[in-house]
Amino acid sequence: MRTPDLYLRSIGVHLPPVISIDTAVAEGRYPAADRDYFRLGGAAVAGDVPAPELALRAARHAFERSGGLSPRDLDLMLYADVWHQGPEGWQPQYYLQQHLIGGHVLSVEVRSGCCGMFSALQLAAGYLRPGGTALLVGADNHGTPLVDRWRMMEGYVVGDAGCALLLTTDTGFAQLLSVNVTVLPEAEAVNDGGVPMFPPDATVGRPLDFAARHRAFRKRLLDRDGAGVMLSIQATLMELVDRTLKEAGITADEVARVAFPHGRWDNVEERAGLFGLTLADTTWDYGAGIGHLGVSDQFVALDHLLASGALAPGDYVLLVGVGAGKTLACAVLRILDLPREPG
Repeated sequence: MRTPDLYLRSIGVHLPPVISIDTAVAEGRYPAADRDYFRLGGAAVAGDVPAPELALRAARHAFERSGGLSPRDLDLMLYADVWHQGPEGWQPQYYLQQHLIGGHVLSVEVRSGCCGMFSALQLAAGYLRPGGTALLVGADNHGTPLVDRWRMMEGYVVGDAGCALLLTTDTGFAQLLSVNVTVLPEAEAVNDGGVPMFPPDATVGRPLDFAARHRAFRKRLLDRDGAGVMLSIQATLMELVDRTLKEAGITADEVARVAFPHGRWDNVEERAGLFGLTLADTTWDYGAGIGHLGVSDQFVALDHLLASGALAPGDYVLLVGVGAGKTLACAVLRILDLPREPG
């Protein structure tokens, strides 16, 4: 989907303090045998700060950086998340409406797995009219009894964060050139672990253990065309990235940096290699120090690239999402200017 008239006016981030992998090992939370191979640094841990509060702090940060935009200027708010946000029967966008934007704005929760912010970008691109403004927020706090953030996935640790994007149709520090999201229905069962759909896990206290679920999926694939499914995921990701780059009018060798999900270094290196890129071209090193942040990885990493001076005006940035579904996503940004902190 080409998006030539959509701009990032500002990014807001709230990243909690990091607990180091060495601390997790010393406390018996993370396997010492995995430390050297997976080379992880730690995870951002929000403690008892609710995910909607992380989102609110990130949204306020985005408005502070926006150069004058107000919540009164909004036409749309989309709230993306992965994990439980608060009381059952309640939706998290209401919290931001109560404490920031009011009730005049169409506000919708987006449940699209770890690619939720990409889905929000695509929805906003189709909704906004000239002069329109949208707030996209994403937040997750995984520190609940049904999740072991240190062992939930092999080679990953899971962090907490809030992120926010202010999108406009007129000007910003970066231009969104293209965004696409696609799903491979044949890989829908990757994350289900073969457990019943009803009653839902949270209602019976069943823990979320992706490591066990992925093992169960691979075992089931032995009896079916497992290789075909995995090759389909890889081929579809390559096609999606190629299409998104073409829509943006560039090639892979023009990309300055690429942000993948904060996952295993060997998976990131393999995926980057499909496009002629190396691990050093990605944001893996930064992500390894804060953990996989649910919906927020690529956008927190983008903020880090900007703040650290790794990007310059004219640079192209490739954002790639991989999530349950199997959902694959991609976006291309062109940096127009370096955003500055207020004051």
